[in-house]
Amino acid sequence: MNENGRKLQIGVVGSAGQEEYPLGGGASSRLLEKSRLLGRLLADRGVVVVTGGKGGVMDAVSKGVKSQGGITVGIVSGGNRFVSNPSTDIEVLTGASSDGFDEFLLVTMSDALIVLGGGAGTLQEIAIAYRQGKPIITLGETGGWADKVRGCYLDTRKIVKIESELSPEGAVDRIIELARVRHHGRSS
Repeated sequence: MNENGRKLQIGVVGSAGQEEYPLGGGASSRLLEKSRLLGRLLADRGVVVVTGGKGGVMDAVSKGVKSQGGITVGIVSGGNRFVSNPSTDIEVLTGASSDGFDEFLLVTMSDALIVLGGGAGTLQEIAIAYRQGKPIITLGETGGWADKVRGCYLDTRKIVKIESELSPEGAVDRIIELARVRHHGRSS
């Protein structure tokens, strides 16, 4: 919580489920297990977890959060309710049917971002967070964009260095520290 008693909102983005990759790909079982652990750890730290509300990493992290009694938010395209994964507590409907606005909204309402694996949508979320100056941590050795951008700046402006941690525990500790520093100018 911050000094106003409000909870941090941490966005978790990454590889979608196999259902979105009919030609192969999507989140592996190893990645899903890391995602569930990450969700449990975030819930233990009392943050609200924001995801895209779909399958893969989004579903697994939400399951982890719910197993510890935490709160999950899913940002979903369109205007239909009850389309997110069953572990989503709060659905935020974008009202837009085209891709892009849900990624923007997810990042904008998050204090910081954790990235696991990921395809084109994840890259879009990373770029939005970067341009907004939000802390970004990748969970190393999870493939996709998480491994491609770790330790980098996205351009010569050097707005945010994308940090990386190898363990879910390290990622949670570091992202909470960075989010607090961003809000308060110090860690607490």
